[in-house]
Amino acid sequence: MTTKYQLIKIGENNSFYSEILEVFYLHIIELGLQKDCIIEIDENNFSAEYKANAPTFCLYFGSTSGIFPNQDILNNLLEDATLLLPIVSDLTKFTQQIPKELHNINGFQLTTKEDVERLTSSILEGLSLLRLSRRLFISYKRDESTSVAIQLFEQFEKNGFDVFIDTHSIRPGEPFQEELWHRMADTDVIVMLNTPNFMKSHWTTQELAQANAMSIGVVQLVFPNHKLEREAELSIPIQLTYKDFDNCVLGTSTKSLTENSIQKIVSQVESIRARSLGARQDNIISEFISFAQKLKVKAQLQPEKFITITKRDGKELIVIPTVGIPQAFTYHQKDELIKRIKKNDEEVIYILYDHINIRERWLKHLDWLDTYLPIKTIKLLNSEQWLQKL
Repeated sequence: MTTKYQLIKIGENNSFYSEILEVFYLHIIELGLQKDCIIEIDENNFSAEYKANAPTFCLYFGSTSGIFPNQDILNNLLEDATLLLPIVSDLTKFTQQIPKELHNINGFQLTTKEDVERLTSSILEGLSLLRLSRRLFISYKRDESTSVAIQLFEQFEKNGFDVFIDTHSIRPGEPFQEELWHRMADTDVIVMLNTPNFMKSHWTTQELAQANAMSIGVVQLVFPNHKLEREAELSIPIQLTYKDFDNCVLGTSTKSLTENSIQKIVSQVESIRARSLGARQDNIISEFISFAQKLKVKAQLQPEKFITITKRDGKELIVIPTVGIPQAFTYHQKDELIKRIKKNDEEVIYILYDHINIRERWLKHLDWLDTYLPIKTIKLLNSEQWLQKL
């Protein structure tokens, strides 16, 4: 390990901080990383430990007193263009609780335990340990739970997710099934509305089978008077009761979840997201390393979850296992991260991804990017052939 990820806490003390750390390290382990890849920095060790060129994320906890501590550290971090997240107890009082230097940054309201998962996701995304894109897929049976599905669609969009729901997310003229599998291939988590006839539908059972095949995490909302479906392999169940619905009424088309129930579901989705992405990345790594061992190619998994390949001529390549569909920003983000972590310039960086279910026109776009960008892509299915040529 050449460089540690830096988590900086400045500003006022906050009663949620120990819980934030607990959830943060839980997800670090779920992502297959070691705890010691992180260094916690505060006002006591900043001058001794902080490195301007290391991956860094800073939490600035606001003050209700109007007195803002650690101004010197804050100015230092702003000069270094460090990612900073201002945290307040009430967003309507943001300018009163946060120093003016941070007024142009979108703040985070931390008031309950349910906010902690969302906050830790922001930290992991800021450190590039979780991808910035936040994808969610809602699987449901139209004649049983459309109103709840739309309610969740709207709520998760408010929480920064790019949500797929069949009635809203496919443009006219697009091939429905092809686009549906494409979007599922790029999703972080599936929210499954497990109503009594969910498993009797050909389409919903196909969606669940695809989710299992791709090892995507599922939050299973089990409706009242129904049972958990064991077919969902990586699943967190939430048993709903009539109290989770407005006026305790479970109708056919007008049912809606209470605000408390929705917040509980959002928190569970944030919780399973890192585990789901970590498991899928591990599958890609395992298959690739297995090919390398079979061909006696030296492949070393690094603590930061990228792979170094030593070619027969002694030169080193870097392979970054990536979940979902590579985007242009993915290329840039990976390049920046590797430059910060590794000290030596590498010959070429490769993004390794699973292309199954990705639409053909998108694969052609990635092939086109490969001809112009310094970073290239490798399809997992073709990686054995690629390794043979080294």
